[in-house]
Amino acid sequence: MFMKNASVIIIALFFSVNLSAQEALAGIWLTGEQNTKIETYQKDGKWYGKIISSDNPKAKIGTDILREFKKEKGQWEGKIFAAKRGKILDAKIIPEEDALQISVSAGIFKRNLKWKKLND
Repeated sequence: MFMKNASVIIIALFFSVNLSAQEALAGIWLTGEQNTKIETYQKDGKWYGKIISSDNPKAKIGTDILREFKKEKGQWEGKIFAAKRGKILDAKIIPEEDALQISVSAGIFKRNLKWKKLND
């Protein structure tokens, strides 16, 4: 009986941790540049983020900025579209309570971004 209950508890904990990790990426995020807002969404088990609004007249609404993020070895890894450079770069995301810490790599250069979560 104890083993059966312990198994149920372990399975429940696994699913609740997995769901909360996924929910950490879900939302609308302010990039801190020209009032640009990114909405994240899940497709085919990966996370994406598209521009939903911006004060930048060159920003293309609907463009996926975050692409194919998946959890690898405890980290969210994927690609980010650097609009100013017109390039797709490697990136890692570390979710925080109300922000996303994004580390972008371009060869030997790295840049850290912090996107704040927009409260509903």
